[in-house]
Amino acid sequence: MSRYAEPLMIALVLFPLVAAVFTLPYAIYCYRKYGSVLMMRIICVYAFIYYLMSVYCLAILPFPKEGSVPTQKVGLNLIPFNYVPEILTKTVDFSISDPSTWMPAFFSSGIYEPILNILMFLPLGVFLRYYFGWNIKKTVLCAFLLSFFLEFTQYTATYGLAPYRYRLADVNDLIDNTLGGFLGYLVTPLLTFMLPSRERLNQVSYQRGTRVSYVRRMVAYCADEIICSACGGVIFLVLPKESWLICLIVIAYNTLIPYFWQGQTPGKALVRIRVVDSTTHEQATLKQYAQRMLFLHLIPRAGVLLSTIGIESTFASVCGVLLIGMMFIQAIFCGLRNKPQMFYERWTNTIQVCTNGRIHRQKAKAEENHAVTEDQAS
Repeated sequence: MSRYAEPLMIALVLFPLVAAVFTLPYAIYCYRKYGSVLMMRIICVYAFIYYLMSVYCLAILPFPKEGSVPTQKVGLNLIPFNYVPEILTKTVDFSISDPSTWMPAFFSSGIYEPILNILMFLPLGVFLRYYFGWNIKKTVLCAFLLSFFLEFTQYTATYGLAPYRYRLADVNDLIDNTLGGFLGYLVTPLLTFMLPSRERLNQVSYQRGTRVSYVRRMVAYCADEIICSACGGVIFLVLPKESWLICLIVIAYNTLIPYFWQGQTPGKALVRIRVVDSTTHEQATLKQYAQRMLFLHLIPRAGVLLSTIGIESTFASVCGVLLIGMMFIQAIFCGLRNKPQMFYERWTNTIQVCTNGRIHRQKAKAEENHAVTEDQAS
């Protein structure tokens, strides 16, 4: 069992890093398509990511140590079911007509690997049918291609990264893995009957997508910070002596872009929200966008921006950190109380609204599909 425990532990250690890289793009995708991110979707997707990482680590790890020599000759096996004669010969008095000889054959050493290969790909069929809604043809093809990728990786000694071939690329693994994906597809209703259907998940997602949550706003803010910082980094590399331009980029990005783009920045456009006047729900004025930029971007970055022009200010840095902390705490309380405005939005008379009319149409369609599904079930 230690052979399997080590790769699974490595996958578990690497999972937080992979999940952190994946989180922002996945959140943007969900907000663009559904307008919200459900906890059930997060659990399914992260479980699927960890599953794929575990499968890869089980097939590839552990690597042979540098300087070691192969203990056995491995390469490529293209003979299907060549393990069957070995099982029959190792099982004493096996007879297909005698059920009492079946259990010893089942627990013989040669059949462990085929069973594990089938079980390893069984969750793939479940994920693809339940969460992704794939049909049986696409599921079987995906299982085959994933297995082929793993066998090809083994045959090439992980593309030359390993000192030698240490795993056998076996056509039997390809057959067993594909069979596992197929069986997983068949047993999905038995394993997921207590979980909400895909249609129900879509319906709830579209219902929640018509409001702008604080998590959605945070995703837009992080996306804008990454884009704006990248632009500032490019300017610093091209014109290192003109550091004042970074401050100008921050102001222009968060003031002029939303003013000329109907209250949107690139980050807000990604999650389909915009800033409008809270009274008229029409586009806000340039002054309102400038005031928001002051609270959200200029003051928190004051210490960094001043240092780029040669002025060190600990006071400005402390004020920026305190403001960020205060906004974070208030966002939590406003989110718990379902309040749409924070303090700087009340002062600037602005509010963030959903711009995705498509979500409303998808919501109606999802409700219709869910009603049809319930009618068919009844």
